[in-house]
Order: sequence, then C-alpha cells, then structure tokens
Amino acid sequence: MLTGLDFPIEIASVPPDLPQPTARGVLWQAGPGQFLLAVPEVARYLVSDGRQITVDPAPGASEAEVARFALMTPLAALWYQRGQVALHAAAGLLPPGGGATLLAGDSGAGKSTLLAALLQQGWTMLADDLALVEVGGDGAPVVRPTPAPLRLWPDAQQELGALPEEAGISGVSPQSRPVSAIYWLTVHNGRRLETETLTGAARFRALGSLLYNSRIADALLGKAAYLSCASRLAQTVPIIRLRRPRGRWSVPELAEIIGPTTTEQRTNDP
Repeated sequence: MLTGLDFPIEIASVPPDLPQPTARGVLWQAGPGQFLLAVPEVARYLVSDGRQITVDPAPGASEAEVARFALMTPLAALWYQRGQVALHAAAGLLPPGGGATLLAGDSGAGKSTLLAALLQQGWTMLADDLALVEVGGDGAPVVRPTPAPLRLWPDAQQELGALPEEAGISGVSPQSRPVSAIYWLTVHNGRRLETETLTGAARFRALGSLLYNSRIADALLGKAAYLSCASRLAQTVPIIRLRRPRGRWSVPELAEIIGPTTTEQRTNDP
C-alpha cells in the first residue's frame, strides 16, 4: 500500500476496542504498546510497539483514502511509541544538501501552501503536515522523509498555479536531513507580516504547542523521551514565529523571508 517506510503495514482484522485502554479520545484509544484509531467509513488502524501498523479497511473505502489516513495520526502514534517527536509541520529542503526547514502550525496556518511555493523555487519536499523528528547518532535533530503527497486547498492551488511535476510522493527526498530551522506560522488581525525569533524557555514551550495531536502525544510519549528530543531541538535549532495578516494572500512574502531560492543559492555559492 505504501513504500519508503521502515516498518510493515499489514492489512488484517482490527478489533473495535483495546482490551485495557489507559487513555481515550473521540476516535482513538491508547494502551500499553498499542494505539487504536477508528476513522468512520475509512478504516481502523492498530499501531503496535512502534513497529507496525495494522489496517482494517471499511467496506467500499478507497485505497487512496485508507493510505492517506495511515500517514497521519497512526504514523504520528507510531513515532511517539518510539519515543520520538512528531510535529504538526511541513518540511522542505533547499538543494543541494542543505538542512531541513520545518513549516509548523495549526491546520489552516498555510504550511502546505508555503511549502508548495518553495517547491516552485526549487526546493525539495520532505513531508507535508506531519514531520517526524528524531535525534541522530551525532546528537543532532533530523527529520525523516514521509511518503505522503502534497495536498492543497483549491483556492491556494489557483493562486499558486502549476507545481513542479515531482511535487508529490515521487519528489520526496529519500534521506533524513538535519533540522536547520523551524518557522511557526500563525495569523493575526494586523496588516503586516511580523517575525519573532524565540529565545530561552519560549522555544521549549513552542515545541509543546507544535506537537502533532498533543493529547495523543501525552498518552503515548514518555516524559523523559520527549524532554530529551525537545531539549535538543530547543538548544540547537532556531525557532522563528511568523504572523501573517488574516485574509490577505502573503505567501510570496513569506517565501521570500524563508528563502533563499535555488537561483540565489547558486549565485552565492563559491
């Protein structure tokens, strides 16, 4: 069903409930080593020990929809079971060989749209909406590539126009990359773009706000594991808050702030 992952996704029967859940949400249950998500009319997903996702598709559900949901909350749950941090973020890479820039924020903040604009400038996609972060062997935070297609709202697609042909699963970088910066996208009622580089404890608090589904993170991610990974991010990676005006198309301005474009990079290279 999906490729490019380091764990199996098995199609099999999944029970409607966990035997002894320790935490619950509207559509999910968590217990020791297990996480169960039920998406109505799509599938039930059982995530086990950070090693496997078992999928029980609903009758008539399309394979594309079943796969799409597998790469959202179930994948984040698997990452939390591994003791790693999953951020609500898109991720892009300025070639050749640069670090990963994370575009983080709530749903509707403009993460995917901004990533699409950067792809038009020659960037490479690492992830859309869910960024899997781990501490590498050298102690540096890296982001794993996620084989999910870029998804845009129709109005954003209309504003942006044509995207590069490789802007999708086939265009995702195949390798993990060190995290070089995190941009936290928010909206405000002002008329101008505002930028703020976070310092001190504000950096650590920001990471807590940017976790992918913080309730599930609380249920699955051990405190020690989270503190270890989040501390490395807060200590080594710049976190910049970008506030854009509500209701105004500002993607080109945001892309210019985050830049440079591939052309500019080539010009500056020795």
